[in-house]
Amino acid sequence: MSRPPADPPAMPSLLVFAVAVLLFGSPLRRLWLAEGAPASLPFVVWLGVIALGGWVAHRSLRP
Repeated sequence: MSRPPADPPAMPSLLVFAVAVLLFGSPLRRLWLAEGAPASLPFVVWLGVIALGGWVAHRSLRP
């Protein structure tokens, strides 16, 4: 029996998930949640993670 083909979008999606966990679950969040930081900065970080996920999804669908 042959092994089923791996799902190509799975690995890039895991990479985006790892970046999101690194940004939101580690001490790195102190950089963008600092007291003097603009109030919109957390939303910009979320937008960056969403844009990265969309870019990875778009790129993995190309033939």
